[in-house]
Amino acid sequence: MDISVIGGTGDEGFGLTLRLARAGNRVTIGSRIAEKGSAVADTAREMLGAGANVDGAANEEAATADVVIVTVPYASQAGTLAQIRDKVGDAVVVDTTVPLVPPKVMRVQLPAVGCAAIEAQAHLGDGVRLVTAFHNVSAHLLDSDEEIDCDILVFGDDIEARKAVIG
Repeated sequence: MDISVIGGTGDEGFGLTLRLARAGNRVTIGSRIAEKGSAVADTAREMLGAGANVDGAANEEAATADVVIVTVPYASQAGTLAQIRDKVGDAVVVDTTVPLVPPKVMRVQLPAVGCAAIEAQAHLGDGVRLVTAFHNVSAHLLDSDEEIDCDILVFGDDIEARKAVIG
C-alpha cells in the first residue's frame, strides 16, 4: 500500500513509518520542509536496511497517497489539514490528533466542538474519507520492535475506510 505520514519527522510519525515500512508498505514521510522529510527518510532506510521503501517529501506532495496519516500536535492540526486538504482526493485520511494543549500536555483539553475529529472533518471538508486512530499508542512503543499488545481504537463513518486502516 502507498501510505504517507504527514508529520513523519516527529516521534509518533517516525514510529508509524518504521512499522508500516517493515510490513512492506511504501511510505512517504511528509514535512513542512521537503528536505527535512528526505533526511528523516534517509534515517529510516538506514535503520530498516536495503529494500526499505521510504521516501521524504513536502506535505502537499506526500498527501497524494492511498492512505494519509496525520501525526502532528494539536496546535498544528488546523494548519496542516488546510495545507493538504486539496491534495488528498479520495485517499483515506487518518488523523491521530489528541487535543493536548501546553502546558498541560498530560491531560486532554476538549475543543469547543467536543473533539479533535470533528474539527479535522471541518478543516478537510465533507467529501474527505476521515478516520481517527492510533491515539493511545505511544511513540516509544511504535519506534521499537516490540509487539503492540493493546486495543487500537479506530473511528469513522466510512466503513470501508475504517477497514482499510484496521488492515
